[in-house]
Amino acid sequence: MVSSMVRSLRVLRPRRLTAPLLVLAVATVWIVWGATFLGIRVMVETIPPLLGSGVRFVAGGVLLAALVLRLHGRRAFALSAEEWRGSAAMGLLLVAGGVGLVALAEHRGLPSSLAALIASSEAVMVLALRIVAGRERVSPATAFGVGVGAVGAVLLLSPGSRPEGVTMLAALLGLAGSITWATGTYVGARIRTAPNLLANVAIQMLAGGAVLLVAGAAAGEHVDVAAVSDRSLIALAGLTVASVAVYAAYAWLLRNASLSLVTTQSYVNPVVAVVLGVLVLGETIGTITAAGMGITLLAVVLVLRADGRSGPPEPTAEDPATRSSRGDSPTLEFPRPSAVA
Repeated sequence: MVSSMVRSLRVLRPRRLTAPLLVLAVATVWIVWGATFLGIRVMVETIPPLLGSGVRFVAGGVLLAALVLRLHGRRAFALSAEEWRGSAAMGLLLVAGGVGLVALAEHRGLPSSLAALIASSEAVMVLALRIVAGRERVSPATAFGVGVGAVGAVLLLSPGSRPEGVTMLAALLGLAGSITWATGTYVGARIRTAPNLLANVAIQMLAGGAVLLVAGAAAGEHVDVAAVSDRSLIALAGLTVASVAVYAAYAWLLRNASLSLVTTQSYVNPVVAVVLGVLVLGETIGTITAAGMGITLLAVVLVLRADGRSGPPEPTAEDPATRSSRGDSPTLEFPRPSAVA
């Protein structure tokens, strides 16, 4: 991993960047983001998945909104009604749908490592949506990557890849979360949202977190304070802080590093999640799961590289083309770490 990071630094555009700050931002996106699946698995041991996720994102949204106000002032939230609706809709898809469904899946016993592997196919799903909904023409290399991703997903969902006791329902909930997040990613590139990246994410967290709290209450979830373990509380607190730290680091990288470096998280996050699941929770990786993991990660690499070559040249960080027409935040077709939860 260290050698990969060093090689990735070479693709940066010339800027006045300090190596320690760059490494810290990359490590945060790679490792902390990958660890969120482990955090969710520990949190839902004694905390209801929907209510716990709702508290996580509402608290994280408040912290991030405070950070945005500190850095950019109230102007960051001076939005049109269309932008408010767009950011809130993204929160419904990405936070409430994407992460909420993954929390439900892990609550039903889906291992964090398998949840992360299923989520790693999101970049492939986004491209598939672009092809189907937008009728986009793609290169043979890109189409091959999508096909490889489909094979990997089938292997990950097959009975042989699931540990004993893990139901198909749990696996399908994880898949539904990935599909919902991919849909949000596709839609988010085509609707008006808050121009400031961090303000946009803060609104998403608050809107999605509020929906999760309502959904949890409607589903009859309740918190038995006496039964909540210390490790679940620590996981909840860690997830809340991680949400803010990761998005801040991600936003910084979008503005200061090349997209080639930023998109590496799509295939690093799942590996980090698998390693942590095995080392910390003692999760096991069977032969079929390992094959599905390799094939899925290969598909992500193929799709991102092929799609990047078929698109316009990557602009420099100083190039105004990297700025949104509605503000100063850069745009990216795959704004999430496919393995972010």
